[in-house]
Amino acid sequence: MISKEEKLVFKRGYQLVAGIDEAGRGSWAGPVAAAVVVLKDFSKRNFLKMIPLLKGHSLSSGKVLFKDSKSLSSRQREEVFEMIRQEPALDWRVSFVWPQVIDRINIGQATLLAWRRSFKKLNYQPDFLFLDGNQIITRLAVDQQSIIKGDQKILLLSLASIIAKVSRDRLMEQLDQKYPGYDFYRHKGYGTKIHFGKLKKMGPLPIHRKSFRPVFENLPFKDKVYYVVSQIPRGQVMTYQEVAQKIGHPKAFRAVGNVLNKNVSPQVPCHRVIRSDGQIGGFREGSWLKRKILKEEGLII
Repeated sequence: MISKEEKLVFKRGYQLVAGIDEAGRGSWAGPVAAAVVVLKDFSKRNFLKMIPLLKGHSLSSGKVLFKDSKSLSSRQREEVFEMIRQEPALDWRVSFVWPQVIDRINIGQATLLAWRRSFKKLNYQPDFLFLDGNQIITRLAVDQQSIIKGDQKILLLSLASIIAKVSRDRLMEQLDQKYPGYDFYRHKGYGTKIHFGKLKKMGPLPIHRKSFRPVFENLPFKDKVYYVVSQIPRGQVMTYQEVAQKIGHPKAFRAVGNVLNKNVSPQVPCHRVIRSDGQIGGFREGSWLKRKILKEEGLII
């Protein structure tokens, strides 16, 4: 019942071992959730005591295959979650990163951020960390090992995946109360046929991820413009034509300019959009200020 990776950790004498996993990475709405679980004394005796928490393990090709969160029913996940909560040998924490941040830094970086936040919350800092997937957490002073499909092989990763899934599902059920009509209690923000139909009919909500294509395509014209412009990095510019092409309306560059001239949000750097001939173009606060800001950002127009 012990994987070769876990046996190696026993052999090396690590005392506090953790597993970290996430839920909601591919969802169109809501946050990505990360959970980390630490076994405070990583001895074989204590490890074997934890296995009954996952009663649903099964044999596959002669090896023990732990049930990850996706292969358990909602009721089974809730049961395991409650057992984890009551287990004094474990320390665990959960963190969420919301769509506003996901859209700004991308889902991969947002997942790493959620991992870091969960890790920092722990009362017991581990000396070894298992991660599900193929990434590690950079600049973290702890030995780490990432494992593809680790939540089916490593006990602590299986527990972390269940904690992350249950915590996020409960949050999405709360958001269903805040945003009735979207059926978040059913699809939890994932890209189901039901969810897509709601997007087409009702439009995206503040908790939708604009950087995800199905959501972006259902944004109003104005919000598409603001989102594309909000992604222009400091020290770079786009033309009105390029913004129009990005939002799927290549001939609507004048309409793009009109939208930008009405913007009042400091989160949308309208000064980074110029004419195709390299000239400044319009700016709500005046072209002189637009030129001044661009020079401060390292661009001479």
